Amino acid sequence: MFNAVVSREAMSLAHPFGPVFWGICLNLIGLGVTFAQAWSYARTASQDRLPVKLSALAMLAFDIASTGLILSVFWTDLILDFGDAELFQGTSPTIAAECTISAFIALLAQIYFMVQISYIKPAGKLGTIILWTIGCLAVIAFGAGLGCASFMALAPTTPHYNLKFQLTFGLAKGANSLCDIIATVMMTIYLQGSKTGVSSTENLLDSLTIIFMNRGAAVMLVQVFTFVMFWAFFNPQYWLAPHLVLTKVYVNTFFAILNSRSYLREKHLNSSFPSSIGGGLGGSHGSSGVALDGEKFVARPGNLDATITKDVLVRTDSNSEVHMV
Repeated sequence: MFNAVVSREAMSLAHPFGPVFWGICLNLIGLGVTFAQAWSYARTASQDRLPVKLSALAMLAFDIASTGLILSVFWTDLILDFGDAELFQGTSPTIAAECTISAFIALLAQIYFMVQISYIKPAGKLGTIILWTIGCLAVIAFGAGLGCASFMALAPTTPHYNLKFQLTFGLAKGANSLCDIIATVMMTIYLQGSKTGVSSTENLLDSLTIIFMNRGAAVMLVQVFTFVMFWAFFNPQYWLAPHLVLTKVYVNTFFAILNSRSYLREKHLNSSFPSSIGGGLGGSHGSSGVALDGEKFVARPGNLDATITKDVLVRTDSNSEVHMV
């Protein structure tokens, strides 16, 4: 007769579910901040252009949907099927759906950033090439993100750290990181290159530079951290924690830029009119500027004249004038 030895050791859920748990906690905190940011924007959005309003609405809807899918994972894994080890043998299709929404959020945020750069880029081929480069990287990241989500949805029970998943995930995060880096650097260079000699305008440009640098740094750090965690730790899935926070970083920095416009105008231009575009530069050959819709402003050394219109464009030309039109 054989004496069977029964092991009383069970699978620990701390390693596979720990990153998801902390990612959910941070995601919920980020959702609360999103609601506060969206409420603040809604109070001053009446005079914004329709594309900006629709972008803000889409960002909010995507963000809520993303958190809803993440909470469904929490409900399934910890309540309905608690202790089922098979849940951690692959990626949940719900996570795949959340990855799809994450790709849309990143694309929308990067398109908005491209619009700002299109206002400020100088004339010539270099600015156009840089703008198209940012656009191509955004599209590549979006396509790779959809591919990554497709592999997780079509084969959720197979080991998802296979070659196809690694390539699409790495390409998506790498392209997004590079896109955000280039966009942030070029926005900073263009803004700092638009100094006019007028103290109020220069202070405005400095404030915009800080805002866009902070936005770019926040998004880039989370993207790079997710990328590193993915390649450094194949199992358990530590990369899920920063990944679940990434959408909140995109959405909250998007609303932060929108909400900063009124404060910047009141501080530097003595105006409380809302604007449609966060900040961008545009101009003809030999000029540059920053777009902040809401009023018309013409500044010359020793002479300041201000009137109200719908759009604002700070522009410097060969005569060292500043026009907000």
